Amino acid sequence: MIKVLFVCLGNICRSPMGEFILKDLVKKEGIENSFEIASCATSSEEIGNPVYYLAKDKLRKHGISCEEKRARKLKQEDGFYYDYILAMDSWNIRDIKRIVNQNSEEKIYRLMDFASNPKDIEDPWYTRDFDTAYKDIEEGCKCFLEYIINNEKNKL
Repeated sequence: MIKVLFVCLGNICRSPMGEFILKDLVKKEGIENSFEIASCATSSEEIGNPVYYLAKDKLRKHGISCEEKRARKLKQEDGFYYDYILAMDSWNIRDIKRIVNQNSEEKIYRLMDFASNPKDIEDPWYTRDFDTAYKDIEEGCKCFLEYIINNEKNKL
């Protein structure tokens, strides 16, 4: 079982998009039983709130549902539990390291570090550009899954 946790600031836009895009990709590959995929926030601002309606609409347009998702905050235990902690930007990485407060650096990555053009994924809450956020997150998830398939075959 490969345990993956997506992390962003509020867990209402980018990280739930990552969670549900990757869930969709592994289901299409027929390997969903080899994964546990979740998402969370580094801040407490949105805890308990549903996915932001523009992110939810963008997922829905691609045939992906996230109806039951509610924002939750990253906990120290998550650093022990998950195999891969995928941040949306460099600020998230700084906050993740502060929260998990342990030697888990080898499992913390920016999602786009798996892509051919590593970069931060801008927060569509502020940019209002959900098209670019979705495109970047989808690319990052596809590249991450390719990495897993090539490097974690024994776990699939």
